Amino acid sequence: MKLRISSTAISRLQAIIIAVVIVVAAVAAGTYYYLTTKPSAPEYIKIGWPAPITGSLAAFAETTPWVAQQIEDYINNVMGGIYLSEYDKKLPIKIIIRDTKSDSDLAASITAELITKDNVDMMLALYSPAMANPISAQCEKYGVPCIVSQTIILSWLMGAPYEWSYCIGLAEPDYAVMFFDTFDSVRNQTNGIIAMINSDDPDGRATAESWKVQADARGYTLVDSGLVPYGTADYSSYITQWKSVGADILTGNMNPVDFAALWRQCNEMGYKPKIVAVARAVLFPSWVEAIGGDLGNGLLQEAWWTPYHPYTSSVTGQTTQELCKAWEDYSGKQWTPVLGMTHAVLEVAVDAIKRAGSLNKTKIRDALAETNLNTIVGPINFKAPLTPQQQARYQPFPEMIQYKDHYVVIPPVVIQWVRGTKWPWDPQIVYNWESPEIPETAEMFLLN
Repeated sequence: MKLRISSTAISRLQAIIIAVVIVVAAVAAGTYYYLTTKPSAPEYIKIGWPAPITGSLAAFAETTPWVAQQIEDYINNVMGGIYLSEYDKKLPIKIIIRDTKSDSDLAASITAELITKDNVDMMLALYSPAMANPISAQCEKYGVPCIVSQTIILSWLMGAPYEWSYCIGLAEPDYAVMFFDTFDSVRNQTNGIIAMINSDDPDGRATAESWKVQADARGYTLVDSGLVPYGTADYSSYITQWKSVGADILTGNMNPVDFAALWRQCNEMGYKPKIVAVARAVLFPSWVEAIGGDLGNGLLQEAWWTPYHPYTSSVTGQTTQELCKAWEDYSGKQWTPVLGMTHAVLEVAVDAIKRAGSLNKTKIRDALAETNLNTIVGPINFKAPLTPQQQARYQPFPEMIQYKDHYVVIPPVVIQWVRGTKWPWDPQIVYNWESPEIPETAEMFLLN
């Protein structure tokens, strides 16, 4: 008996075979296209870091090389790199540090070279407006995502508008409110007369305006001695004026070398205010020690970060205490407030690149704008709205309202320097201000 196959069945079989061939061909073609058109991965993800390794601002960058090496080693050796979907693989990072020698013009030219010659994918801009502003300006010029930190936001906003730069910074109006809250806490023990002196630089000018607003609002008598140029050697006329009016409080914003000269002359001339709270001037223990003798005892300073802050690194998992201990064990030097901020910018950089999944600069910039990350300095979220208190504080400064989505404020605390045990000088937190999760470690005392 012969098996008969109808022409209809043959036609159906042929159709199935043809369909299968088409599908296989399409898959093969797609695979070939993907393999031949997928962008080739670079050797590294490159992060540029112009830093004042030497020069007058070197204290700000003291921990930078170590922090960069720690993060680079952890990302590359422990995590195996950062996975980028654009290449479907993990890539190691390379952090390229270049010494700006604390020179603003050199910082700008180094940044341009890192962009045009080294082809970095992202830039970091830290260490006061003198460094951050020229670095972020170059990033705006060339269209490179930039993370700014360790700078004063009002001074940084002088370079606005920003499209590519995002700042994790500090706000002068916050300093003013925090310090004046501190003054208010002992108002019945002072005469309410404040002597104010500021360095003639972006930090000093911004501070002067913020302090005036608070003094007027709170009913203090403010003796404004104006802006003094760097290197001023003789402060006797200012001190004579402060003594004549009996100013119980000395405040302002000065560079450390000039403040040290001022405070020594105050001691020599017998001017002894009850409170000295001068921003920037005694940020580092080495700056306090440089004043000499016991003159640093009791000085008040804002602090951005301490080992008492209850936060954890999103990259390494270290606590603030563990990071400080690791630095001190490595260097034999005391921790400083910039240690945590230096670490945090790399946390944010890693997070943005990871979420971008690409080295396309626009995609990295857009991911950076959407950052919502818990870091070793606290939460970083550029889209978070200002609190009602911040809205009220920043109203006199419209640029802080206009460019809110380009910065995050790190709430400061007040520290008071005292003689230490492990180290010559130890900063104690005497006011946690708007951060109740940060413990106060001592009570503030007056100088006389």
